[in-house]
Amino acid sequence: MPEIAVSSKGQIVLPKEIREALRLREGDRLSVEIEGDLVTLRPVQARALGDWRSWRGRLAGTHALQDHIAEHADEVSNERLP
Repeated sequence: MPEIAVSSKGQIVLPKEIREALRLREGDRLSVEIEGDLVTLRPVQARALGDWRSWRGRLAGTHALQDHIAEHADEVSNERLP
């Protein structure tokens, strides 16, 4: 079992193999339970797929919005007006 350190701000970093095993991504939430001297971290279930808020921030740093706007502009320019 790997050991981790607590920073001066009380933060910890989960080792990569643990994040990968739990399929954790930036922004995912964990619940914390304490029982005696045992600390348990569990991933919090994501909201239902129908809830758009569960997607918030997932496309940050991509060009998804610009690509969508460009695609829409192409579609509009190709439409024939009556």
